[in-house]
Amino acid sequence: MDRHPASRRARHTSRIAAVAAALTLAAAGCGSHTTNNSTGSSGTGPIKIGVALTYNNTAFWAAYINYEKQYADQDKVQLIGPLLAQADASLQNQQIEELVNQGAQAIIVNPETATSLGPAINYATAHHVQLVSVDTIVGVGHVYMVVRASNTLYGQDACGYITSKVQSGYVLDLEGDLASSNGGDRSTAFENCITQNAPNVKLLKEPTNWTEATAVSDAQNAVNAYGSQLKAIYAQWSSPDTGIIPLLKSKGYGKVGAANHVILVSDDGVPFEMCDIQNGTLDAAQSQPANLYAQYALQYAIDAAKGVTHKEGDPGGGAPTLQNVTYNGDTNLADPIVAPFVTSAQQTINIAKPVDSLPNTLTTTPVTDSTLWGNVYGAAHGGVCAGS
Repeated sequence: MDRHPASRRARHTSRIAAVAAALTLAAAGCGSHTTNNSTGSSGTGPIKIGVALTYNNTAFWAAYINYEKQYADQDKVQLIGPLLAQADASLQNQQIEELVNQGAQAIIVNPETATSLGPAINYATAHHVQLVSVDTIVGVGHVYMVVRASNTLYGQDACGYITSKVQSGYVLDLEGDLASSNGGDRSTAFENCITQNAPNVKLLKEPTNWTEATAVSDAQNAVNAYGSQLKAIYAQWSSPDTGIIPLLKSKGYGKVGAANHVILVSDDGVPFEMCDIQNGTLDAAQSQPANLYAQYALQYAIDAAKGVTHKEGDPGGGAPTLQNVTYNGDTNLADPIVAPFVTSAQQTINIAKPVDSLPNTLTTTPVTDSTLWGNVYGAAHGGVCAGS
């Protein structure tokens, strides 16, 4: 599955309050956004943008939907949807056909998998409607744009933070689904970065297929086997934190800053990660930016409806430049958004040997930054620690 694991997190009920479809998020979390005069090609009415998502029952996707509504209001765009496929690829293809038939001039979709949209792409193309894929590379045809954070940067950032503090011992990588571009990109970049920047570190690689129980069990096995020689854990999504943090605490390795602390870095940016960073039980987290996903997915959908042409090398919205990305033999244009890497306080980390021509400097975002989507969501739901 290529979908971001935030949509598959099984333990949100224990860490985050149940998500309502309509949220009230603070306006401060929206960031900057330029309002467009988004009328249809005839100029007689608003552009109609269809939305087809897989889920809305996690904090990330609920926040995304709310940001999308806010930006659509600013841009005077009419949204149709979101329609929810609930992990049913066939249903998602049907829903995209419905959106085309309802007059959508472009469609934003979070694909069930990278290769499941073939029928929908063919139907939309035949009706001169283009798709913008959010969070997932597409490997089954042409889409207008892929809006997705750079998962290669995710892996390098985690490595850069860890190797700035660790140059020997064991480091555990709890890998996601290696058959997915998200898990594959994070794992490859992390391993390459560790090899080049901390050659004396022994890297332990455990594929988990985004399964929380597997990740926590792998972490427990590593702690039991290597003890104080285990220096760091990279969990490629946030859900395992719920088991790893108590495990490290029980072994006396949990407190950030302690001499025997095992570094823990995870990915997502959900409210409980913000809470754990504040409390000193999580070192860092990559914040997959729900606000930027919504902002740029909508902007590119508007561009698609207007017939605007983009090309590789053009300035990106969330990335310095637009890039071509290839998956399963298909190449599509993408805006690989640079996601915030969150730590307790802002710091700058130099990476001597970056991977894939990525930047050699990482400037982290302090957890106190009120515009981080996890903080915005937390503030609207009793605080980031409310569900922890």
